[in-house]
Amino acid sequence: MPTPRRIEKFTRVAALRDLAAAVVLEDIHDPHNAAASFRSCDAFGIQNVHLVFQEEKPFNPRRTGKKTSGHTNKWLDFHIHHGTQQAIAALKAQGFTLIATRVDPAACPLPSLDLAGIPRPAFIFGNEHRGISEEMAQGADHLVYLPMLGLAESFNLSVSVALTLAEYFSQKRLGRSAVPPQHVPAPANAPAEPTALDAPHAALLRRWLKLED
Repeated sequence: MPTPRRIEKFTRVAALRDLAAAVVLEDIHDPHNAAASFRSCDAFGIQNVHLVFQEEKPFNPRRTGKKTSGHTNKWLDFHIHHGTQQAIAALKAQGFTLIATRVDPAACPLPSLDLAGIPRPAFIFGNEHRGISEEMAQGADHLVYLPMLGLAESFNLSVSVALTLAEYFSQKRLGRSAVPPQHVPAPANAPAEPTALDAPHAALLRRWLKLED
């Protein structure tokens, strides 16, 4: 049974969990890269992770890279899609706005997108070498890129996830407005303390406590 201190910690973390947003990983080749991304999802309060398998071999996210993920895969909710079109249809049926990362002339810099104004954002990341598929690019509502100044064209998968979620966290939780990347944002306010648990967050807390039994 969890101790009172453990229950208090779980209650606070559950109250702060973002149940509206999601991270989508399409055709990830190395499960450990995905596991490193899970750690960022947990750190920034993202509960739902979708994995799309079409070209790559499927893997079980709960059994992969436990050390890499910091064992956070125990606390996340995973949704598996066998095929990109199936994933796009399922996500849009749930009301998600698909925000896909891609090195593309049509993409906009991530900080310029008003993430706080999107009720249900799904942040999509592709294969370590190929990026997102053409199907996913066509199905996305927004194509974005992470501004960078070096010779490399992109960050690795787990860094891309962390930087994207940090931007979302900054806009959604800290109240910073979307700005052109060349502008320096003003200092943000501290995130609000959690309030009483609503029904979905209370249900999440109960599931976590059962895992501790």
